[in-house]
Amino acid sequence: MTKIFIILFLFVASTAYYGQGKRHEKQNAYYVEEATKEFNLDEEQQTKLSNFRMDMVNTYITSTTSFKAGNISQEELKNVTKKASETFHNKLSKLTGKTHKEMQTWLKSMREKLKKT
Repeated sequence: MTKIFIILFLFVASTAYYGQGKRHEKQNAYYVEEATKEFNLDEEQQTKLSNFRMDMVNTYITSTTSFKAGNISQEELKNVTKKASETFHNKLSKLTGKTHKEMQTWLKSMREKLKKT
């Protein structure tokens, strides 16, 4: 009986883990697609944006996992995610030639759209 529960738990955990990765990849592809429409990005810029955004997402995932495991404090989590966000937005600004302020409306709408993706 215990073996069944362990196997079931491992199956559910692995399904959830791989499902999350697919979800983030889908969101990233959608984000790049929308940014391409908004900022007329070429293929090289699309690839860079995809990499920049996945770096940020992976930082969020890693830091949140570390926080939940008790390896970092709430304050450290906040600092890590803030730095990742700032780094991403700086790279996005350089890539698009727009300031963060100019992109603010688009970024806000994308946050809402990504929640539904």
